[in-house]
Amino acid sequence: MFPYIILSILIRFCSPMAVGGKVLEKYGKQVQLSPPTTSSYQEWFDSNRVHSTRNDTTVEDFKTQLRRSLENTTAARNSTFMQELVEERQRYLEKLNEGQFINDQRRLVEELLDPNFYEKTVHPRRDYTRPTRVNLSMSLYQILDVVSLSSPKKFLQLHFQDEHMQSIEVNVWMVQHWYDEFLDWNPVDYGMINRTIVPYHQIWIPDTYLYNSEELEQKKTESLMNAQLETGHWNQKNNGAKVQLMFPAIYKLSCRMDVRWFPYDRQNCTFIISSWTHDKQTIDYWPLSSTVNLGNMARNDEWEVISFEFVRVEESFKCCAAPWVMLYAHLVIRRKPLYYMINLVIPTSIITIVAVTGFFTPTSSSSERDEKLYLGINTLLTMSVMMLMVCNQMPSTSTYVPLMSWYYIGIIMVIVVGTFLATGVLAIHGQKHYNKPISDRIRRLIYNPVVEFFILSPPTSLIDLWTEFGVISEQRHSTNLDPLLIQHMDPISSKDPQHFFGSISSQMCDLQSTYSYTARLATITRQYTQHAKMKALRKNQYRMSMDTSQARSVKKQKMQRRCSLEWEFLANVLDRILLTVFCGFTFAVFLILIGFDSIFTVHTKPQYKTM
Repeated sequence: MFPYIILSILIRFCSPMAVGGKVLEKYGKQVQLSPPTTSSYQEWFDSNRVHSTRNDTTVEDFKTQLRRSLENTTAARNSTFMQELVEERQRYLEKLNEGQFINDQRRLVEELLDPNFYEKTVHPRRDYTRPTRVNLSMSLYQILDVVSLSSPKKFLQLHFQDEHMQSIEVNVWMVQHWYDEFLDWNPVDYGMINRTIVPYHQIWIPDTYLYNSEELEQKKTESLMNAQLETGHWNQKNNGAKVQLMFPAIYKLSCRMDVRWFPYDRQNCTFIISSWTHDKQTIDYWPLSSTVNLGNMARNDEWEVISFEFVRVEESFKCCAAPWVMLYAHLVIRRKPLYYMINLVIPTSIITIVAVTGFFTPTSSSSERDEKLYLGINTLLTMSVMMLMVCNQMPSTSTYVPLMSWYYIGIIMVIVVGTFLATGVLAIHGQKHYNKPISDRIRRLIYNPVVEFFILSPPTSLIDLWTEFGVISEQRHSTNLDPLLIQHMDPISSKDPQHFFGSISSQMCDLQSTYSYTARLATITRQYTQHAKMKALRKNQYRMSMDTSQARSVKKQKMQRRCSLEWEFLANVLDRILLTVFCGFTFAVFLILIGFDSIFTVHTKPQYKTM
């Protein structure tokens, strides 16, 4: 039992943190003792020194000597050894009290933040009438997405969380640095330590605030950690220690969206940064750089950053005599329109062209064109759905109409007007049932060389009926014939068609291109066929005039046929003209919208007045 008793005594007397049954309690800056019962350690308790391990060799020697003493039980029984052990422990405690085991950095921090010499609520200038200059810089970290009201909310680094609310949420890295004259030190006294880190809440920091933030509680937007202190001993200006406060922040601020040129819009979101309680006489803000750092920004698939610049402004308010320093950071971003081109513009243009081609829809089996009305109405319903999709992508505003909305309004108007005109064409087409021929003025408008060349040529049967009824003379019709056909007009009845066309083809050798030769020969063939039919009709007129009643019936049938062909030809000409106009208009608007970003320049204005 004797060795165990000796071991208990050694543990009791040799522990550096237990003296006379008293336990040392360490908290923060001081090392304290539980309520003392003897006066032998009261002086050590009052010294309030901090235990550390600056001299590692002395501590290790002490532990080695203690371990060897415990192993030698014979020596442990010697009272002389016990006396030496107590003396060694006393010398160790004296070194502890003298601060030989205190770390330089820890000693530096404790002496800098000693409440007897430093107060964190006091302005960090010895001359309190002089302002503290706070240099501020910012780095934009990431831009991710734009979310509409109908889409699920995405809590990302930057997104328009609700475009209808016109707010923007960004993830930035903020850096502020200033000089604190009460935190300076001489590095020679602290092992040449020039830089150290302290908790931010133990020193004075400016109350920098984002004025247009939608989150009033600053703890929810900024993640403050530590502050970095750098000595100003080597600086001849004697400004004190340089304090640098770096922290990430997620700011949600109001941003008025200008969607006049959507989806080619550019948004200018302004950050208003300043102190909430200190004017220029106390804190003077300056941007460390005129631009925000974009080097660490992650790529975004929908938005592109055009610029992010700082502007310093001094503003005066009615409440205060001194001006306030405001920092305006203008974030200009441009929307990438490819997504909307692929999913909205191109499908809309295709649907519109399909609806417009209803003018080219041929007659049905019942000789009516009701299908084009159904096509226009269905297309109009489709465009209404597309318009609703676009509205969900944009904020609700009555200030202006976005470019995309103008595009859809124009397309819907094209479809509506096209449907109404298709109804008019159907009404014109239905006039054939009244056996009433068209007027001469309308006939001259639809039957002329310009219409025949650029739009549509009348059918051969209609020309024959016009010639038979004397609407157009044979001589007038002959003036439209090809010159080669007019030269061979006389021998038409005496030559067979093969020999006739062979003689014409031999005179067309001067044409250089095959296409011109083929086109001219086809025209001559068509005109020859029409002319031959007219000569055959004149031969049969005499035979038909022999029977008066039969001739009257035939003439009535021909008049009905003539009226039907005239109104159908008029409807076809109007269809072809409207088809050309609407297709050209739709295609032109589509090209303008596709190339809008390269043709026009979209300018953005600051949301807040800067001086």
